[in-house]
Amino acid sequence: MTYTDPPLIFWGRCRSGRRWFWTANEHDGEQIHGWADTPDEASRQANAAALKLAAGRYANVRVQHGIATQKLKQLNAAKRQAKTPKPKRQQTMVTPPANPIGYLYAVEPGRYDLDDLTWIPGKVVSFPITRTTARRVYYLRPRGPFEWEPGYVDRQELERHGTVRGARWLQLFAEAPEIPKPKSTPGLKELKGAMAAAHPDRGGTDEAFIAARERYLKAFRRVA
Repeated sequence: MTYTDPPLIFWGRCRSGRRWFWTANEHDGEQIHGWADTPDEASRQANAAALKLAAGRYANVRVQHGIATQKLKQLNAAKRQAKTPKPKRQQTMVTPPANPIGYLYAVEPGRYDLDDLTWIPGKVVSFPITRTTARRVYYLRPRGPFEWEPGYVDRQELERHGTVRGARWLQLFAEAPEIPKPKSTPGLKELKGAMAAAHPDRGGTDEAFIAARERYLKAFRRVA
């Protein structure tokens, strides 16, 4: 006749908000848990679960409420982890193809370089098209000095209107647009030079200097 040690079964209970949590588990074996409205009901259900785990065998049943506290912490941690939003997938940086199937175009507007007060004219920039489907045109757009990320636009809208709104409120064109030439107005650098030349210390008058200074400040505020 072979003698085996009786199974060791623990059960316990602890408060869980306004209710009571209980658990019963066989050492290195099956585990059962649940909730009850009162501590007495939690004890009754935990003891019944311990008898169920014993399954008619002679068992060594012990009350150890700490196992209920530990199990409840594990369940709450798993619940919080399930609610934590997954981090957004980082956009994959790609390299522009050597021979794209086409281009989308946009206008980079002109601007003043406030360091030396010179006007940098606008220009047309191109974005390589990587592939097209019946509904979309996929292209690459710059994200940094040497970084490109994929994007797409509605193909039907692009073909219907010749232009479509892209990412970051950028207007994209199917054909390279023409940039209208700006009117020949003096830039900040020229206006600053005229203001200096009109200074009374350089032979100008107070009225001429004030007028030149006003023209410069008005242009500077417009640029800023």
